[in-house]
Amino acid sequence: MWILKKFIPGLALAIVVSLFLGSEGLGAYPRPVRLHEEMPETPAGPFMDILKNAGKALTIDDILAKKGDSGFESQKSQFPVLGNKSSVCWVRFRVENPDTKKIKWALEVTYPLIDSVRLYAVSPEGVITDTREAGDRMPFSKREMDYRNFVFFLEELPGSSRTFYVRFETIGPMNPHLVIWPMKSFIMNVSTSQIVFGLYYGAMLVMLAYNLFVFFSVRDRSYLYYVLYYLFFVVFQLSMNGLAYQYLWPDSVWWHNDSMPLLINLCIIFAIQFSRHFLHIKNHLPRVDRLMRYAVYAFSVTLPLSMLFDYSVMLQVSVVSAIMLAVVLTAASLRILFKGYRPARYYVTAWTLFWIGTVVYGLKILGFIEDNLMTRWVLHATSLMEVTLLSLGLADRINQMKMDLQYLNVNLERLVEDRTRKLNETMAEMAKNEREIEMEFELAGNIQQGILPRTPFYYEGIKISAFYRAMGQVGGDFYDIFHMKGGYLGVLIADASGHGMPAAFITALAKISFNEAIQRHLFPSDIFRQVNIELIEAIKTDDFATAFFLVIGPTFDVMYGNASHQKALVIRSADGRMQEWDTNGLFVGSLPAANSMYEDKQDMLDYGDRVLLYTDGLVEIRNEQGETFGDIRLKNLAVETMSLPLEEAKDRIISRWSEFAGKSPQADDVTLVIVEIDPAYRDLTEYREKGFSLLSSKRYHEAVLELLRANAINPRDEKTHLYLGECYLKTSEYSNAVNHLLQFLRNNEIDANVWFHLSQAYFHLDEFEMAYKTSQKAAQLRINFLDAMILCAYSLRHLGRNAEAIKTLERVIAIDPGHELAVKELQDITEHGS
Repeated sequence: MWILKKFIPGLALAIVVSLFLGSEGLGAYPRPVRLHEEMPETPAGPFMDILKNAGKALTIDDILAKKGDSGFESQKSQFPVLGNKSSVCWVRFRVENPDTKKIKWALEVTYPLIDSVRLYAVSPEGVITDTREAGDRMPFSKREMDYRNFVFFLEELPGSSRTFYVRFETIGPMNPHLVIWPMKSFIMNVSTSQIVFGLYYGAMLVMLAYNLFVFFSVRDRSYLYYVLYYLFFVVFQLSMNGLAYQYLWPDSVWWHNDSMPLLINLCIIFAIQFSRHFLHIKNHLPRVDRLMRYAVYAFSVTLPLSMLFDYSVMLQVSVVSAIMLAVVLTAASLRILFKGYRPARYYVTAWTLFWIGTVVYGLKILGFIEDNLMTRWVLHATSLMEVTLLSLGLADRINQMKMDLQYLNVNLERLVEDRTRKLNETMAEMAKNEREIEMEFELAGNIQQGILPRTPFYYEGIKISAFYRAMGQVGGDFYDIFHMKGGYLGVLIADASGHGMPAAFITALAKISFNEAIQRHLFPSDIFRQVNIELIEAIKTDDFATAFFLVIGPTFDVMYGNASHQKALVIRSADGRMQEWDTNGLFVGSLPAANSMYEDKQDMLDYGDRVLLYTDGLVEIRNEQGETFGDIRLKNLAVETMSLPLEEAKDRIISRWSEFAGKSPQADDVTLVIVEIDPAYRDLTEYREKGFSLLSSKRYHEAVLELLRANAINPRDEKTHLYLGECYLKTSEYSNAVNHLLQFLRNNEIDANVWFHLSQAYFHLDEFEMAYKTSQKAAQLRINFLDAMILCAYSLRHLGRNAEAIKTLERVIAIDPGHELAVKELQDITEHGS
């Protein structure tokens, strides 16, 4: 009974305590840190549990409610390293004060690149008694102490104990390093570390200043790259140590958090450049030097990207790139050393030590090896050794250069002879290359001339004549003529910025873009918009092109647009009045905003009216007295030559222009395009339409007379040839029909009906081979063209090719089983053969 009286109350008390305190009171947490004033620096790793991959949604209330207990794992390492395996983790540890007096202590987070650190102090009863927050996402001024690392100052009452939960969140490597300090030891450690850092960075800056002074003295770029490399490396080290945030940019949270990959890439760029120049890699290992140059370009491109993309990913890429670069440069320096280049000894020694430190430190940052005193300071130690050895190497390199100079002085005469011989060989090679380049430019000029449309040009009453002369063998002016939908005709003149081959390249791109745009658009403003976007995407320089575009309709209604080109000059035949056509619009190929500025205007042209399009080279040329030709002279000449035929008028204008320029050199490309509405076209259309009306009424002989009048006015008018061919076919004048139908088909090859009519004419002329080919062409152009297929079979039968004729007729019957002619002809061939 006595035992029960003693045991039952104790058991009840234990149950109550366990219910209220949970595992806190049952010792489920790691062993506590026992505080006392003389305790040494104590890493919290062996005393703490870690909950990895906790997720951002898990709160301290969830932790205290035991939602996360099952995930906590005990630690053995003093400084656990998670690398990039977790963006959020929780740490818990317990401290006790067994003393009879209050103890003040400091909790230091020794990895200064954690985004957010939240500390929660929890009493044995499960009540949160204190909350603190730090992290490099907060302004430096909000820290409890102006110190490079995060520090929380705490105190424990006599005989008390508390459990601390620390939530770490970061987008980079996760290193939840905690150290527990008594106040006295912490203050001494701060002083000591400041002295050590001061000595280290002081030595680095002294060496940088010394080598910068040497650079200004000897002007050797190796020293400049060396100084820039170590300058960015020192800034990188300051950022890693948290000193940059403390002293250089305490108010720039964004820069502090995102600059690390950028600093690493800058270090890599100037390390490569220093190595290339110091080791003369281009002379010793040309392929490796080419690889290094490509690497510099690649890292230069990634510089802005390192500030835009995910920090964690870019940091890993930068660290891995630095390790790969270490391997390549070390291997290259060893090969150069084995070739006998003496300064490479210092390079190999210095960089081997440094790269060992870099690899070890990088593996620590990425979480592959443990954080300890050696891995924490290895980069500082090896970098200090490297900067010293490379300074000695640079000095030895100068000595080597002096020795080389002495050698050159001794062998100067032989060297001059060698250089003279090589110079003569080079000059001969240059002369050869110059001749080849001249030939290539001449070929390019011929090609460029070849892509310009031939003039004089005639289409449905629209006459066009043009003059083009490049300043050199290739130029930046061009013009073009386009057949557009609905019977419209487009006339373009353009002028690319610059001269020579670059301008010619832009004109080729512009011509392609305009050709594509007219397939989709009719209005000049829409065409300019598409060309502008395509040229912006294709041209990565500041080059552009000005342009003027005319769209002339079948009734000579005109739409026009100007993209910063010279205004069009319009001379009216009725009264000789001069007009200027112009619209708003910027040049094409430079600014996307120009698309909102292009506009169209409309007008009409009458018979005899002329439109002059030209480039600035025509009016800006200067004579021997320095006077410009000018717009006024061109306008006067345009009016003066209105009575002359178009070709003669163009030649008169160019002749006067050439006389004005005299022997003055041409300073720009020159282009002149003159468009005229043919005055005789009025009579041509009258005769042609009357002939077509008579053709429709089956009055073929009368129709021929009218159409021959139209043909006399313009022997190249395609519609007139078509109507004449149809008339002659009806009047059985098959030779004439063939001639005129061929004239029409020269530019209209896709008209199946005309090919069929031509095959009929050939068949009646007993030219069965041509009848077969032309009827076959008609059948190819139009699916199931049965009449053409029948005529094709007739022609084949006359040629004695019965097997092919049978196959053709069978195809007709397969399409139309009731086709009487095909059935009868097939039966006749089968029964009687030829």
